[in-house]
Amino acid sequence: MLPTPEGDQPRRWLTLIAMTGSLSMIFVDITVVGVALPLIQADLGMSDAALQWVASIYLLVMACLVALSGRVADGIGRVPAFVTGVVLFALASVACGMATSATALIVGRAVQGAAAALMQPASSALVIGAFAPGSRGKAMAVYVGIPLLFMVLGPLLGGSIAQAASWRWCFWVNVPVAVASLVMTFIARPVDRRAPSRRVDVVAAALLLLGLPMLVLGVQQGNAWGWVEPWFPAAAASVAPVRAVTAVPLLVVGTALLALFVRSQWRSTEPLIAIGLFRDRGLLANALTLFLMQFAMSGLLIQGSIYAQEVLGYGPRRAGASLLPLLVPIVVVVHIAGRLYDRVGVRVPALVGSSLAALGGLIAGAGAWSADALVIGAGFAVMGTGIGFVMSPTNTDSLSRVPAAARAQVSGLMQTMRHVGGTTGLAMIGAVVLVMRTGSDAAPKEAFATAIAAGYGLAALACAAAAIAVATMHRPGRAEGHA
Repeated sequence: MLPTPEGDQPRRWLTLIAMTGSLSMIFVDITVVGVALPLIQADLGMSDAALQWVASIYLLVMACLVALSGRVADGIGRVPAFVTGVVLFALASVACGMATSATALIVGRAVQGAAAALMQPASSALVIGAFAPGSRGKAMAVYVGIPLLFMVLGPLLGGSIAQAASWRWCFWVNVPVAVASLVMTFIARPVDRRAPSRRVDVVAAALLLLGLPMLVLGVQQGNAWGWVEPWFPAAAASVAPVRAVTAVPLLVVGTALLALFVRSQWRSTEPLIAIGLFRDRGLLANALTLFLMQFAMSGLLIQGSIYAQEVLGYGPRRAGASLLPLLVPIVVVVHIAGRLYDRVGVRVPALVGSSLAALGGLIAGAGAWSADALVIGAGFAVMGTGIGFVMSPTNTDSLSRVPAAARAQVSGLMQTMRHVGGTTGLAMIGAVVLVMRTGSDAAPKEAFATAIAAGYGLAALACAAAAIAVATMHRPGRAEGHA
């Protein structure tokens, strides 16, 4: 595929549209299935445990593979990696929609996660490669902002589609989007740079592919396996008879394997993943910020939808709509933040955004505790404004800090941090809500309101930690990016 001519603006924007469409599929599939889960369970006769994996396996596989996929894209080329990922995602979506058993649906979701991991680092690198340094902020604002819109709209879209047609269409709608992205990619002929071929460290790959799944699995399954039992017997009895000893070894061994992986990559002259890039304190700050912001956002989205239905008494569609105060500011501010990054760099928008997100989490928590929808909406609006200021500049700055040949790999590292942050946030915020809700003697609604307030407080704490990382690790002034 021929590279896009440097002066061909229409093809650059066509590349951006194609990559944005692919990222929208990835983001929306994180949340679109949530509202449809009861219908899926009734139709396929699934157990509660199997139903949980329908929601979580997608994010888990993506978190495990996205960094390695960045390395694959560097080696085989970003366009081939992207095209392969889109085709595989479309086929997996068809298989999910045609599933007649829990096993078939879970396997289909896992393949979706693998395909998403393959196309995501390649797509962001192609966007960066298509635009000059002075206009990358605006381009990345579109690339990140529109998919965030679909991610937040996921519960509303899923509920509407499942109610009007069938839960199977929650998956089948990906097919026309995938076809359109492929057509636009072949027309645009985006710039495709591939890194020199290097030896694959099999031992390092094994450490990563074993360690990260074990760590994420331990966090994800900790609730179901009863790690809260020593402190809250009632809460433990409500989730599963399995004891905490089952989850803890996974966390310990997974952490140890990942520590060995990081150590080996830090010292390697031909690393599988260039962990040594984190010697750049700014890049490390970006990674931590993305982890913490996704931690807060993922937990808030899922718990907020459930809270709206169980405490405020909303139906599925209205519950999805209750997240719009979080959505609208992100869509608007992400474009402002992209232009601000082009002028002043990452520190100012990221610091302002993470601080606002922390404040918004506290306001939303106060509204959840008092069951006041207006206060919750105000908190969501402040948090959404903060998230909009953080996401685009942080992604753009990360990719601009390294040479063009390493951008897909850096994108993989950043997306790994985001997906692991999202998985951890879902598990930890869910654990806080479960413990406080089942350990309380209050009426069910009051107990849930208090528990959700505590969960929102944890999300606010994560955003505050992101603000500290930005303030202490990013130098004032605009970082110089690579062409």
